[in-house]
Amino acid sequence: MNPTLLTSRLSEISPSTPYGTMPVHASLWESATVTSKSLRSRLAIIHLVHEARGLDVNPATIERFRKAGDKESVEVMEVIHADEVTHVTSGHRWFTWVCEQDGVDPVQAFREEVKKGWRGDVKGPFNVEDREKAGMTTDFYEGLKGEMGILPAGHDHLDIRPLQDAVASVTVEYEK
Repeated sequence: MNPTLLTSRLSEISPSTPYGTMPVHASLWESATVTSKSLRSRLAIIHLVHEARGLDVNPATIERFRKAGDKESVEVMEVIHADEVTHVTSGHRWFTWVCEQDGVDPVQAFREEVKKGWRGDVKGPFNVEDREKAGMTTDFYEGLKGEMGILPAGHDHLDIRPLQDAVASVTVEYEK
């Protein structure tokens, strides 16, 4: 639903710049590839890092639209933000369940998954209130840094062949 809401709103406010004409980062796709072999890793990185970041940045985005007098974009972003809370809540619930099945502490398991499946800091500032609504206490994410891509001592390059072999080919077509 979120991509449809955003695409529709973008086409309303900027018909000459349809979604897909501007470059975007591929972090979500990289994470989908990196986490493709582990449900626990997928839940941690996609739901509890990527989607939780939406909880952090959406309120400021909503406020910028509000200050600009763009009521329609505010309404779209408020729907998206409420939706993100449910996504993070579901991700947290399933992540906790998987950890219980594996007999591991959810906080420690999350921090380990992020260290191996995320690159760089888990960035703040954090929307502690909405993260806590979703079940994520600060001990999950404060001071957390991913180490993916950091070369081990004595190595001068990263072998990405396993990652390249795991990437699925996706064709994207846009309606005119």
